[in-house]
Formats: sequence, structure tokens, C-alpha cells
Amino acid sequence: MKLESTPLDSGQILVSLAGRMDIAGAAEIENTFSALVSHAHVALVDMAGVTFLASIGIRLILANAKSLHKRGGTLVLFNCDPQVERVLLTTGVNELTEIVATRADANRFLVPAAG
Repeated sequence: MKLESTPLDSGQILVSLAGRMDIAGAAEIENTFSALVSHAHVALVDMAGVTFLASIGIRLILANAKSLHKRGGTLVLFNCDPQVERVLLTTGVNELTEIVATRADANRFLVPAAG
């Protein structure tokens, strides 16, 4: 699995994922993904490259969404493959995350920088 991150304004990050979020893929990105999200208040996650989502990938997303939610933050998933989005919705991931179609939709959740 491939993970790229781009810091946005303070406390906000863009994470792009690509590959299969199966046992091997989730294990490959788990520590990095969790570390990035743990330092964010808003995490935008581009799922365009995710071709498969297993229960272990759902667990990774939910664990980090819960952590962010407890701190008053938001995890936003966008650009999901239709099959991946169906899995996310069917399993109730959308109860702890925002799932939107595009990056423009995801940007609505960004908080303007103070100053």
C-alpha cells in the first residue's frame, strides 16, 4: 500500500492512499497513518487509489476516526471507488467519518488558519 501526505494549514493534513487495504496493506501503512492523523485536527483522506477494503482497513479508518472525534476533530474520506464506498457505508463508517465525493467537497471541512 502507498501513502503520501501533505501538510495543510496548522493541524490539518491531506493523506493520499493507494493499493489494497487488506491485511498486508493495512499493516504497511498503519503506524504512519495513525501518527499523521494523531497530530491533526482535520484529516482529509484521498481514497482514489484504494482498490480493495477489507475489515482490517475498516478497523484502521475507524480507530483513527474515533481518536480524532474524541479530540473534536474530523476525518474526511473522499474520491472513493464505488465498491469501496459501498463497503464504507454498509459497515457504518460514515457514522464516525465524513464521506464525500470530491476534494472540493472535502475542503469544506477545513478550518481557516487563525491570524
